[in-house]
Amino acid sequence: MDQTGELFREDAYLKSCDAIVTAVDEKGIRLDRTVFYPTGGGQPGDSGRLRAADGTVIEIRDTVKGATPGEIVHVPAEGAPAMAPGMPVTAEIDWDRRHRLMRMHTCLHLLSSIVTGEVTGGQVSDGKGRLDFNLPDGSPDKDQITAELNRLIAEDHPTGTRWITDEEMAALWKSCGL
Repeated sequence: MDQTGELFREDAYLKSCDAIVTAVDEKGIRLDRTVFYPTGGGQPGDSGRLRAADGTVIEIRDTVKGATPGEIVHVPAEGAPAMAPGMPVTAEIDWDRRHRLMRMHTCLHLLSSIVTGEVTGGQVSDGKGRLDFNLPDGSPDKDQITAELNRLIAEDHPTGTRWITDEEMAALWKSCGL
């Protein structure tokens, strides 16, 4: 399979894009480019819809990495209409969900700057997130952490993005013993 153009890497606030269906099989739909982020690094993949030129709407319930590097698979909802390679579509993410996930992801980065201890795992999900720490000095004070998180959020510091490769991510997880 060909690599999918990962527009979400260039602009995390991009909500839609025009694309061409490159392949369809039992695992899902591949596009030449996408705004859909695939599951990875403890973060869920995007959901949303594909709109065909004829008005057909295909609900996408998940987005995952394919079998080859750079391949992204859009997993349609049960009973979705069929698509064929070569079809032009507009790919639209569920922006409200994406934005909630982005905010949770950033909040977990803030949390990791507050808690003293090595991060050993984590997961972002819609409405909640978790970080696992190796805490050499026992349990942290929840009220103090909450106050510190709220202070950092209220200060409205600028944030940015930096993408790392899958290999860098794997090395980080390996260094944590995972």
